[in-house]
Amino acid sequence: MSLIHVLIAVVVLFACAAVILWAYMNVRARRIAARLGAFRCWSRPDHHAGWTAGIGVYGVEELQWYRLVAMSLKPVYSIPRRGMEVSAPISHSDDGAMVEVRLAYGEHRYEVAVERLTYNGLVSWVESGPPRRP
Repeated sequence: MSLIHVLIAVVVLFACAAVILWAYMNVRARRIAARLGAFRCWSRPDHHAGWTAGIGVYGVEELQWYRLVAMSLKPVYSIPRRGMEVSAPISHSDDGAMVEVRLAYGEHRYEVAVERLTYNGLVSWVESGPPRRP
């Protein structure tokens, strides 16, 4: 086999691997987004970091956040519903369609950007949790 055939084979293998990787990440994101209670949002660990696109999912007892582009099927972080604190929305746009919200649970702090209607849903979800035992 000549060098040109080897190079063509390597390029074809890389192209196939790239297509498989793209397909996996696309299917993964679609499966997470199709879950009941899923919504688009952006997150960052603090106000100095950049925003990362992701998908939030309301569960029965916790809010989970997944990166939009990732390999892992596990959430990046989960926040229990009980004890979660949600700040007032901070609007940075003229129309107020997107708001920034700070979520806190104990010592953990998260910042998320969501649509205003999603914010209303988040507050309702936190407040409508099951009754707590004394």
